[in-house]
Amino acid sequence: MVSPVKAAVKDIKRLREISGVLTRHGFSAVARRMGLGRLLGEPEAADEFERDGADPEAETLDGDEIFGKDRRQAAERFRKVLEELGPTFVKLGQVLSTRPDILPPEFILELKHLQDRVPTLSFEQIKAQVETGLGGNMEDFYAEFREKPLAAASIGQAHLATLCDGRDVIVKVQRPGIRAKIRSDLDILYYLARLLEATIEEVELYTPTAIVREFERAILDELDFLKEAQNIEEFGRNFAEVEKIEVPEVFHDFTSAEILTMEFIDADRLSELEGGSERAIEVLDTLLSSLVKMVLYDGFFHGDPHPGNILVREDNTVVFIDFGLVGRLSESQQDAIIDLVLTVLTGDIDGISRTLLAMGKPMGRVNLREFKADIRTIRDKYLAMNLGDIEVGELVQEIMGAAQTHRIRINTNYAVLSKAAMTIEGIMRELEPDLDIMAKGMPYAKQLAARRFSARKIMQGVVNSSMGFSGFVQQIPQQMDQIMMDLESGNLTITIKNDSIDEIGTFLNTLGTRVFLGIIAAGLAVSAAQLLRGFEYQVFGTPVTVIGGFLLAAIALGLFWWALTWHIVGGSARTKLRVSPFVRLFRRK
Repeated sequence: MVSPVKAAVKDIKRLREISGVLTRHGFSAVARRMGLGRLLGEPEAADEFERDGADPEAETLDGDEIFGKDRRQAAERFRKVLEELGPTFVKLGQVLSTRPDILPPEFILELKHLQDRVPTLSFEQIKAQVETGLGGNMEDFYAEFREKPLAAASIGQAHLATLCDGRDVIVKVQRPGIRAKIRSDLDILYYLARLLEATIEEVELYTPTAIVREFERAILDELDFLKEAQNIEEFGRNFAEVEKIEVPEVFHDFTSAEILTMEFIDADRLSELEGGSERAIEVLDTLLSSLVKMVLYDGFFHGDPHPGNILVREDNTVVFIDFGLVGRLSESQQDAIIDLVLTVLTGDIDGISRTLLAMGKPMGRVNLREFKADIRTIRDKYLAMNLGDIEVGELVQEIMGAAQTHRIRINTNYAVLSKAAMTIEGIMRELEPDLDIMAKGMPYAKQLAARRFSARKIMQGVVNSSMGFSGFVQQIPQQMDQIMMDLESGNLTITIKNDSIDEIGTFLNTLGTRVFLGIIAAGLAVSAAQLLRGFEYQVFGTPVTVIGGFLLAAIALGLFWWALTWHIVGGSARTKLRVSPFVRLFRRK
């Protein structure tokens, strides 16, 4: 077990590496605001990419200072940062690519190109990991195991093998030591997230620690191949009665947390299909219907359906693989998605606004008038376009961007779904270049409307509301009794929150403190003058009273400039120092 001292030294070295990589790729503004250089005892480095005149002393960190004027170039540099920092950060980038509510579109597009730049493991390492993971000799489990990997990624490698009964399988082998490395990097990420929250107030909406917590949950799930096996089987059960959809079988006797053995399915890659062909259009219809079923009926969907994770058999059966990232939606969340789709199709501004508010969590007071105005602008932009030319993914991104602008934090499940849906839309447009996505999706929209407003659904809503209202009415007497008891005992207090009143309190507190310091300084000066009045001692020919007077004058002058600086910086900029995030910096998870 690594000692705390060694772990701390290792963490500092890693932080220094991260700071250097950020600076090297033109993100020293972020490193500077976080204070990484000062924290690590390094001199502040100039950013070779800061050509746009960003002010290092600026009180706020706006988008241009973080990303620069050319966001596409900044997105490419950000991708290179993640690739250079290794597997954990590559996976973080892949998770962030599912969050259009956090990153600009240019970054979402660039992060799709993240590559796991990792060397392949030797066959000896693979064999040792298989025997450790399965608890026996490799020959006892596999009649044949191909040494050359089919694919290599940051988490593991995939090899083709044959079971003793002759069935061909794919064996996914986890990289030795990757779990410990990722846990160590997670500690660093938590530290950086807390440092961001403590030093850069503008990131409050993005909640870095919540993002790292979400990433931690996702990557630890991906490190447990038993959970991926469960995801594959659940998906298989959901589509057991559906034609043209298939998933590989999992062999549990040859599967553990580090080893996953699945059926080998001989099929073509989706990218090999000729766009516009009869076969491609049939596959397109299958993909669209499978997405609707996953999201709006099962509430369990493939979170990363890129072309590499979709295969096509000769009979056009679609095969989904790699279930490390999945998403889940509750029934209420499914209803919210249906509401959003229907309100977007009908151009209902009020409906879109209400649905977005229900789907997210406002981080402050939302100006509904301005929010609806932004939604109307987006609607009018797409209303002027031909239905066949509308990019649904782009439309969804703009709507989510409006929610982000008005400080509405969208639930992460919707963000993962948004990314998956945009990926599927991109695949569909490649399969049918002249695709009219609205015309293709209209029959499904009618089904969704019929489902959302079916008699059973309406009756269920009426029953639920009636039960809720009944419970509310029954609780009124008890709640009133409690209120009366609190009034009689004096325990009832009413808190009125008003920003103007809060500012008055802060101003009076600051003013009182300054007046108090001024009185203390004046009192010290008068007391010293009285005490020194009777002394006639001299130092190097100068009376002590003169020396004391000069010292007191210097102290008073220092206090004056300090108070003036406090007034300018603290009063004008109202910089807020939050103590709790700094305390959390030193608390390891």
